[in-house]
Amino acid sequence: MNPLRRFLPYAGKQKKLYLLGFAGSLFRFLIPLSVPLVIKYLFDHLLRSETMSRSDKMDQLFLIAGLMIAVFFAVRAPMEYVRQYFMNKANNRIITALRQDVFAKVHALDAKYFADNRSGEIGTRFFDDVEKIRGYMTAIFSNVWIETIVLLFVTGIMFSLNPVLTLLAVLLVAIQFTLAHFLSRRVKSTTRQMMGYRSVLSGFVFERIQGASLSKLFQSEKRDSEQLDRHLERFERMTDKQAGTHAVSLAAVNMLSDITPFLVVAAGSLFVIDGRLSLGSLIAFFAYVDRMRAPVAALVQAIPVIAEGSVALQSVFDFLATPVSVKEKEQPAALDRLSDSILFDRVAFSYDGKERVLHDMSFLLRKGGTYAFVGESGGGKSTVLQLLTRMYDVDAGRVLMDGRDIRDYSLASLRSQIGIVTQDNFLYSSSVRDNIAMAKPDAAEEDIIEAARKAFAHDFIRTLPDGYGTEVGERGVKLSGGQKQRIALARVFLKDPSLILLDEATSALDNESEELVQSSIERIRKGKTIVMIAHRLSTVVHADRIFVVRKGTIVESGSHEELLQMEGYYWELYTKQNSAGIAAAGLETTDCAAEQVKAG
Repeated sequence: MNPLRRFLPYAGKQKKLYLLGFAGSLFRFLIPLSVPLVIKYLFDHLLRSETMSRSDKMDQLFLIAGLMIAVFFAVRAPMEYVRQYFMNKANNRIITALRQDVFAKVHALDAKYFADNRSGEIGTRFFDDVEKIRGYMTAIFSNVWIETIVLLFVTGIMFSLNPVLTLLAVLLVAIQFTLAHFLSRRVKSTTRQMMGYRSVLSGFVFERIQGASLSKLFQSEKRDSEQLDRHLERFERMTDKQAGTHAVSLAAVNMLSDITPFLVVAAGSLFVIDGRLSLGSLIAFFAYVDRMRAPVAALVQAIPVIAEGSVALQSVFDFLATPVSVKEKEQPAALDRLSDSILFDRVAFSYDGKERVLHDMSFLLRKGGTYAFVGESGGGKSTVLQLLTRMYDVDAGRVLMDGRDIRDYSLASLRSQIGIVTQDNFLYSSSVRDNIAMAKPDAAEEDIIEAARKAFAHDFIRTLPDGYGTEVGERGVKLSGGQKQRIALARVFLKDPSLILLDEATSALDNESEELVQSSIERIRKGKTIVMIAHRLSTVVHADRIFVVRKGTIVESGSHEELLQMEGYYWELYTKQNSAGIAAAGLETTDCAAEQVKAG
């Protein structure tokens, strides 16, 4: 669909503001068009009148001057304010509405979209592309129409003065428009390329800003700078190409615009010499030809603005039209609480639609139980959690909660019953209080503190500079890994869900932090259904049932003791980890003994 057609509903909601602004524009532009006619009257009648005395001429001159000044001050100036205020107010409201829709779309998109696209590119849609539409709106809903009306009005007055000269002026203007229209196609093409690559550049810069610390650690600053230089050089070539195309357009059009008044006046002088045109009419005609230059220039300059805005509109609406595969039914059911079980019924899934990550996977989780998924990296363990939270939908089979397909439930009610703690929990750059209260924005202060106590986070939060009001920095950079994990657990305590997902929740922590987090997890398990993903098997030995995942299928399941008795794949993993642990402990003991010998 044409981007303008998709944009019209946004503009339609602000039509009253646009009409007020349009009315102000009409008065603002049409009032000055009376000046050449007044000048014509002064030259042809007042100044050359032989019947009027000097004092009468002075009186009439002062009267005309007073009226013109009064009209300009009393009407023209206020109409300029009306034009600017209401047009900008309408534009600002539309920009706000577009940004709200883009942000809502970000929340509606599947996890797959964020896996396939850089966050910097999405940010470009929100900021740069939407802002480019501002100039487009001014051009489409104000400048183009007003300048066209002014041009037609001027042409009509000129035609009444001298049709032949008017046809000459119109011919010259038509050549300008034809040339501008021809060159605008190239401008639009280069603009589309430039704006498309700007998204790539924004994504690169945003990614490098996020990974600035990593760049320092791996001393890749020089390599990053070289990559940026290559991106900037390519982007500069694109902007130069666009600027060159635009410059050619302006050079050709402005040359014709500048020579038009002289050609028209030169031709008009012949009419004056022949007595077919008065001097006052020629001066007025020259003034109107000069007046034609402003709307013609404005219309020509609007071409690249409209071209750039069209590309930006297309980009924004393409983003808003991004298909979403995880959808709710028209009348979804509400999941109040997990009351029975979760069943994976012959589930198959792939991220790219080609290579299957899960194959015919089936298992049952009873309410109140603790379950663990273990196995090799890339085997599909975390994918189970992605499907439980409906970040993705299954390709085949079903996921049932309380005997009902989870696709029947509303996403809000489903996710309200799920709490999740991952290996690297995301914290916003706001206060500790705000990060905990994400789970329940209207929570009372005492509830937030109680949740932090249960997560063993209250004591360390009290030592922070501003306690619960301390800003944690981008992604929680001011906190340690263990502190971030405990804040994430506090969120879960505050949310009080019936299903808790733990994805490598302690794998990256030191021993002290791990003990605190494990103690917190033990507290939260009471009366909840727990699903754990783990590589360290020592963290799951107390699970009611352990599912061993290998290459997208469950190869073994049972309690820790039952799995060891099978002496299968789980037994191999457990034996390897224990052997590595014993070896590490032995090495540590040897080092201590050596230090004691040296000391002795």
